[in-house]
Amino acid sequence: MGQTLYAGLLAGLVAGLVSGVMLQLMWVLTPLSLLLSLPPNPSTGWIPHLIISLVFGALFGVVARMLRLERSGAVAGGLFTGLLAWIIGPLTLVPLWIGLPPQYTLASRWLKVLAAYLTYGLVLGEVFHAFRERIPERRRAE
Repeated sequence: MGQTLYAGLLAGLVAGLVSGVMLQLMWVLTPLSLLLSLPPNPSTGWIPHLIISLVFGALFGVVARMLRLERSGAVAGGLFTGLLAWIIGPLTLVPLWIGLPPQYTLASRWLKVLAAYLTYGLVLGEVFHAFRERIPERRRAE
């Protein structure tokens, strides 16, 4: 389990870095500073983004291990994870955290952000699979 969790964390970090660049270019990371009770700033917005990326990566690793996902399943699962993270994060929890209602009716305004989250999921699945393949078979079974 430890090796798979490690692979999920690493994949989450790599995917978080890739999607974070996209989100920073859209100025979406800037308000994430508010989650830490800090003034809006793109630099401090990276902190919650990467923490969230690691959490989703670890959860993905655990679920992928349970389901014994191969490459195509890992990529599909990663894309699903990205979609789920988009719904949970920018559409639900982030607005609630900063005192706004969930943004479901405004989801069409967040489609560029969805692209970044789907990129997160795609990278998550691919990188997880690549790391997972490097783990010796006997360790994967543990």
